[in-house]
Amino acid sequence: MKYIITLSFAVSLILLTTESKAQMRLLAKAHRMYDSTGNKLEDSTTYFHSGVKGASPGKYKIPEFELMEDSMHVFAKSGSSMKWIGRRISMYNGTDFNYSTYYTWSDSANSWRNNLRTRIIYASNKPDTVYYDTWSSFGSGSWRASTRIMYTWNGNNIATQTRQTRGFQGPNPQWTNKERLTYTWSGSNETELVIAKWKSSAWEDSFKRTTTWVSGKITDVSTFKWTGTWTGDTKSTYAYDGNSRLVTIKRDIYTGVWEPNRVDTFIYAPTNGNYPDTMVRFSYFLGNFTNEGKFAYKYLYDGRPTELLTISWNGVDTWKQTNNRDSIDNWYYGWPASVENMEVANDRINVYPSPASQTIHITLDGVAPGKQVHLAIMDMQGRLVKNWADNAKGKMSMSISELPAGNYILHATDGTFTASRQFVVVK
Repeated sequence: MKYIITLSFAVSLILLTTESKAQMRLLAKAHRMYDSTGNKLEDSTTYFHSGVKGASPGKYKIPEFELMEDSMHVFAKSGSSMKWIGRRISMYNGTDFNYSTYYTWSDSANSWRNNLRTRIIYASNKPDTVYYDTWSSFGSGSWRASTRIMYTWNGNNIATQTRQTRGFQGPNPQWTNKERLTYTWSGSNETELVIAKWKSSAWEDSFKRTTTWVSGKITDVSTFKWTGTWTGDTKSTYAYDGNSRLVTIKRDIYTGVWEPNRVDTFIYAPTNGNYPDTMVRFSYFLGNFTNEGKFAYKYLYDGRPTELLTISWNGVDTWKQTNNRDSIDNWYYGWPASVENMEVANDRINVYPSPASQTIHITLDGVAPGKQVHLAIMDMQGRLVKNWADNAKGKMSMSISELPAGNYILHATDGTFTASRQFVVVK
C-alpha cells in the first residue's frame, strides 16, 4: 500500500538553531520503496537548487505557482551509482513563477531532451491561464500546448478552474472542455467545491465537497456524487484535543445507509509538541476496526519532519514493510553557507583527483558505512552548484563534468559529522 499524505510538511536535516526557518532551503528529497523481503522496488533522489527566485508560498492557491526551486534534478539508483532521470529549470518574472521546462536524459544522445513545459499567463496580477506543453520531435521539433487550465478569481480566492485539452489533428486544433471546478469561500476558508464534467456540449455536475469550519479549524468534510440529485458519498469528522491538536479523523461511507469506514488517529510524543509522532489508520472490515497502515514522523527542533515512514500491518501481529509497497521519504535542507567559515583542509574528508575534469571520488573518516550523507559542492563565492545524498561507503563518486573550470569546495554532513575540502576542476 502506498499512502497519499494530505498533510504538507517542510523538512530539514541539519540542526542549526542560529538560522531562521525562513532561511532554510530544500536541497534534496530521497524516496525508497520496499517489498516485504526488504528489497528496494524504487530508489530515487530529487535535488533542488532553490531560494533566490522562488515565489512567495501561498500567494496564489494554485499548485503551479508553488514551484519553489530554480532548478531540480532527479536521479534513480542504478547499481551502486545514481543515474540521471530528469531535471526541471524554472524561470521567474520577479518573484512570480513564469514557466518551467522539464527535461529527460537520453543515454544514447548523452544529453538532455525537451519533454514537458508549464507556463503561467497572468491577468490583473493573478494567474489567468496555465498551459501544459509537450515536446513534439516531429521535424525540427516544437512545443505543442496539450492542456490548459483557466482561472477566475473572487478577490484572492479561486472562483472557477476550467480544464481543457487540445487535439493535434488538422491545421487549427481545437480546445475541448473537460472539467470545471467551482469554489465557494468564507473569508479564506473553502466551504464548497463542485466539479462538473463536459458531456454532450454541456456541463454536468459530478462531485461536490463541503467543508465546515469552527474557530478556524475543519470539523467536517462531506462529499457527494451526482445521480440526478446530490447523493451522500463520504463524511469525515475531525476531533481535536485541549491543545487544539488534531487527534482523530473518522470517515463514514454511504452505501444506502451510513457505515463506518476508517479512523485516522494522531499520536503526539511529548518531545514533538504540536507535531504528530505517528498516525495510525484503522479500517472497518467485517464488523471490526483493524490496523491498516501507519505513518511515522521524525522532526527537527522547529517541527520540520526529516523522515516519513509508511508501513503496513501484516494482518496478524506485526507492523512491517509489505508487498503493499510501503516507503521511506527523507527531506534535506541546508542554509546559505559562507566559504570563509569553512575549514577547507579537514583531514576527515578526502576528494580526489584534484585537479579533476570528469569525476571526483570522496572518502570520509567518521561516518558509519551505510549512513546517509548529504554532500554539496559550492563555488568560491559560496553559491551552491551541486548537491546530492548517498549512503556512506569506502568510496563515493560523482560526475563533475558539467562544472566549469575553477576552485570548488565539497561539503559533507550526516547531521552530526561535518567536513569540507577544496578541490580544483580543469577542462
